[in-house]
Amino acid sequence: MSNSYMAYIQTQEPQRPEGAQKYVGDVAQGYRAKREKAEKWTIEQTVIEGMLDDMPSGHWVLDVPCGEGRFFEFYHRKGFLFRAIDLSADMLKLAEGNVADTLKAHLRQGDVRALPIKDKSVDASVMCRLTRWLSQEDCQVALKELQRVTRDRIVVTARMDGDYARPVDLFLDALEDDWELAKNEQGYEDAYRILMFKRKK
Repeated sequence: MSNSYMAYIQTQEPQRPEGAQKYVGDVAQGYRAKREKAEKWTIEQTVIEGMLDDMPSGHWVLDVPCGEGRFFEFYHRKGFLFRAIDLSADMLKLAEGNVADTLKAHLRQGDVRALPIKDKSVDASVMCRLTRWLSQEDCQVALKELQRVTRDRIVVTARMDGDYARPVDLFLDALEDDWELAKNEQGYEDAYRILMFKRKK
């Protein structure tokens, strides 16, 4: 990890992402009901679960932003332990209701660009539906933070076109030498990608 990057993490108070003010109150309450029957949601769910499915029970997953806990049922079913982080206190309150076993889950308010957890403390990280709310620079900061805390794999969703384009090269430029792009799968359309980065053996 470069000294300049560590200096950023230690001294910066990141501005809240554009979308951070959106998911509060009634919007937070209706988040899942509005989306879970959509094709984008179901394909996303299937692909992301598939990217984690081979991990053994007892492995740790970081879910950030966790929202209301859409992946929690999957984590419980697989026997994963998980850390769930979100900027929205309202989303975290909803997420608490989806935790089946509090001994296997740690929920906390926080920012993916300055994660409040130790180096290499989780086996996998999931960052779903966040990149559009981060600048391109902050997408790279977030990926560097995920590499810092993750031992094995990182899953990220991103659009490749339009106003919120976050191309694959943006993430590749932020990869440390011991990481590589392992999967680049299509979501509900070709321009919406689900990427998995793996730490090299």
